[in-house]
Amino acid sequence: MPRKRTTKAVAKPQKTLAKSGEKSVSPVVVSGVPEHVETEDEPKGRFRRVLMRIFLLIVVPAMAVTAAGFYWLQGARYISTENAYVKTDIAKLAAEVSGRAVEVRAHAHMQVNEGDVLVKVDPRPFEIALSRAQAELDAARQEVETTRATLAEAHQELEEAQDRAAYYRKRYERQKTLAKRGIIAETRGDELENDANAATDRVDMARQKIQRIMASLGGVPSRPVDEHPLVRAKIAALEKAKLDLERTVVKAPSNGTVVTVPLVSGEQINASEPLFAIVTDKSPWIDANFKETELTHVRVGQTATIELDTYPGVVWRAKVRSISPATGAEFAILPPQNASGNWVKVVQRLPVRLELMELADAPPLRAGMTASVTIDTGRERTIDDLLGGLTALAKGRSTDPQEQSASKE
Repeated sequence: MPRKRTTKAVAKPQKTLAKSGEKSVSPVVVSGVPEHVETEDEPKGRFRRVLMRIFLLIVVPAMAVTAAGFYWLQGARYISTENAYVKTDIAKLAAEVSGRAVEVRAHAHMQVNEGDVLVKVDPRPFEIALSRAQAELDAARQEVETTRATLAEAHQELEEAQDRAAYYRKRYERQKTLAKRGIIAETRGDELENDANAATDRVDMARQKIQRIMASLGGVPSRPVDEHPLVRAKIAALEKAKLDLERTVVKAPSNGTVVTVPLVSGEQINASEPLFAIVTDKSPWIDANFKETELTHVRVGQTATIELDTYPGVVWRAKVRSISPATGAEFAILPPQNASGNWVKVVQRLPVRLELMELADAPPLRAGMTASVTIDTGRERTIDDLLGGLTALAKGRSTDPQEQSASKE
């Protein structure tokens, strides 16, 4: 059987009259719910809620606007980037002569000083070349001395030829007079004339020989032997042989640390082929790659702070040493061809070199470490800049003077 729904009687509002002299009012029951009665703590609660609303709707936004304005005013002064790396001089070591490596003293991460022997090349072929160059130099000196002696003999031969020519010429003149008188036959006079002419020709030949010898001696036979061109060439060859022999010993060009040594004894070495690298002990620097839009107010000499990812909490101070005259893209293997095809504007980066200042008890820096760089440009914005920007924005104009002049044109 279905249940019967029972309804509760609703009490009608009843007012209780207060007794004379009493201010309290008994609660009035409406539909079974007692009417709210105000207490003494409720005004305080309403006041607190009003204060909270004022704080949230006025004070907090004002603080946010103030903080944003301060950040905007100071935000143009500092520029920062994490695209920065530690750099230092790295010397790539190579042999200057070709040969077989007979000894390799270098190994990876080895500390070396300038002049330390790292690799030795087989010196025997170069010792033989040095001996040959010395022998050729001695032969050249002897050749010059022989040429000098030949020159002296040529002078004597010239004097003898001149004397003989004078004798034959005088004899011919005497016999010519006798032939005219008929004392001797004319054929005898012809023979004497032929002898005189032959003697004169020998004088000319002796003079030409002297000229040839003088030319071989450089025109100055009295100069020292070692200043003769032939001897000087042999001296240069000897020095070259000595230099090649010295270059069979590969030494460290500076103080530093050897890295990546794939060479072993017995391998063939080619001249000018890199063998390994040495990271020098010279002072490192920082190369920071900033966007071109961030470098508007960066100048040489401005200060910067640097923090390496390897040493969090350690801050180096630095100065801007130089700004690259070209972007990194200009030195790429395939530079961008912006005049062909579709063009998409990409913000370029320019390397900025920072010189580190001395830091007491500074940890070691290694080439390639990443760093975070912040440069203090010293630029400060003003409220006028903010108001001018807002005014231009409201009018739909740019704050850039160049863009304004372009729009006028």
